[in-house]
Amino acid sequence: MKKHPIAVKLFLLLSLSLVVAMVYGLHARYDARTRQAACYHANLEKLNSLKPFLDASKARVQVTAYALTEDFGPDPVFSNNSLARSAYAVPKHTLPSGNILNVALSPVAEQKLHAHLNDTIVLISRNRAHTHLATFVDRTAQTETRPVVDILFADAHEARIWGRRSFYAVDISRPDSPFQQ
Repeated sequence: MKKHPIAVKLFLLLSLSLVVAMVYGLHARYDARTRQAACYHANLEKLNSLKPFLDASKARVQVTAYALTEDFGPDPVFSNNSLARSAYAVPKHTLPSGNILNVALSPVAEQKLHAHLNDTIVLISRNRAHTHLATFVDRTAQTETRPVVDILFADAHEARIWGRRSFYAVDISRPDSPFQQ
């Protein structure tokens, strides 16, 4: 008869331990989600503080993709002396993180963006669904009177996929940019 109460006591002890472990696990998950929510709120506040700069300094530009054909010669270079043949090409409309497009700006786009060679430009689609980082490495023809951004691709097929699109452009390398802080 004594074995029965010991078994019940062990069962109750195990059950209580399981409940305590579950409560502890739920509490840890709640704490993690609370920290994650605080991080999201901090990031949202930071993004909201950057929005006035982006809205005030964005310029609408026409982005056109070009392929480096043999007409450019065997080893073409950009105005900043980087090799054009090693320009990053965007496959299938996606830009993996860490890769930056090489772009040429028209004089009007350069003036609107207050850009200098080697500045970092952010291209934002009109619906804000796509954002691409680019480096200003070359200039288009000086006779171009529109705000134009040319992207140079190593592959003609990828240039055809990209085509011609309208974007907003922002120079985040400007001295007054909050991205410089």
